[in-house]
Amino acid sequence: MTAAVEVGGAALHEGEALVVTGEKNLLDGADLASNMDRLRRLFELFEQKTSLLHLLDVSQRAQGVQIYIGGESGLVPLDECSVVTAPYELDGRVIGTLGVIGPTRMAYERVIPIVDVTAKLLSNALTHQMTTEASHHAKALMAGAARIRTRR
Repeated sequence: MTAAVEVGGAALHEGEALVVTGEKNLLDGADLASNMDRLRRLFELFEQKTSLLHLLDVSQRAQGVQIYIGGESGLVPLDECSVVTAPYELDGRVIGTLGVIGPTRMAYERVIPIVDVTAKLLSNALTHQMTTEASHHAKALMAGAARIRTRR
């Protein structure tokens, strides 16, 4: 969860449109690792980002967890993969989507709740972080104002 908050926070502060992490884990799965051409196209998709951003943008507009199996994503490199996504929020406003890409035979019964809960926890953590930062900023401003008043 800490990694998800760090990646989400980095995306917010650095203005990153897409942050891809953990892609090397795809090499561990027999389904994908056995076909180097398929892996190459998938990694090119991660590098190019535009098509993947479109899929995540569509997912962001939907309610809750979205599941794309094989060709349902509309992206050729993902024809033999599945994507499970969920939007995350900041102060009740959807600001991004997180997702998992894996083989079509992934353990959906485990992945779906993990993606769902992680998106909700990330939303809560980002909102808490922003609230805390705003509170610290307000306290600093008030302390500065108090110092200005005492100097008069």
